[in-house]
Amino acid sequence: MPHEDNGPLRLGRIAYLNVWPLYEALVPAFPEGPDIRYVPGHPSALNAALASGDIDAAPASAFAYLAKPEAFTLLPDLCIRAATGPIQSVLLLSPVPLAELPTHLARTGDPVLLSGASASSNALLKVLWRFAWKFPEVRFETVPPGTGLATGKPFVEIGDLALARFLDAPDGWHVTDLGQAWLEYAGTPFVFALWIVREGLAGKGLSGLRRMHERLLAINAALPRTLAELVGAPSRPDWIGPGALLAYLRVVNYDFDAAARASLIYFAEHCRELGLIPAVPGLRFAL
Repeated sequence: MPHEDNGPLRLGRIAYLNVWPLYEALVPAFPEGPDIRYVPGHPSALNAALASGDIDAAPASAFAYLAKPEAFTLLPDLCIRAATGPIQSVLLLSPVPLAELPTHLARTGDPVLLSGASASSNALLKVLWRFAWKFPEVRFETVPPGTGLATGKPFVEIGDLALARFLDAPDGWHVTDLGQAWLEYAGTPFVFALWIVREGLAGKGLSGLRRMHERLLAINAALPRTLAELVGAPSRPDWIGPGALLAYLRVVNYDFDAAARASLIYFAEHCRELGLIPAVPGLRFAL
């Protein structure tokens, strides 16, 4: 919908624990009001809202930027990535061990189920399938998040649903952490999300974005000191204990540094080779 840049900054918020520490500190500093409005959603919903102009900025799928770089710019120095390899909340779950999966699929004719909540993770699986694991071509289908287990077919799960599966794996299922799989293949931590800004943001919205970016950088810099206390906050979801949450948040990292940028471009090169994107884009920044 049309949006005047003299209105509130419309900031997307991924409804997952992977950004919870940032928003726990950001929202009190920038409470919702005439200057900012928070719009929750899973990554693919925020991707669509950015593309339609319904929000101004969000941590959203890195693949969304790679696929349509002319429509977006980026906030510098921030992303959502694995600290090293394992991420715990982006998983492939399979009824057989990974090495046996091609034979299993050839016998059953089953597809591999992708997550309707994801863009980056689905593309990552396709890249790993071809280049890291060198598996034969397979049929992919997309299903709503949280529905894969009941099908009995291999499926991708992301976010808090995946983290719950990681912490308590279902009997008889084999779990592959796609962040760890990328590290083993590429040698770099995988970048799942970028802070994406719609093209053309100006005026009051851009000024608000600049202030918010400065605060986010300060929040991120303080996390090594504040994280242990934060996981005991009353707003922590009751389905995960403070110890498990702290362990999870320590494998998540928000630094879009040189290694992360190189990892993103390397991933983009593989996506281009698979025909998932037309070209490897440059990185354009809003600030």
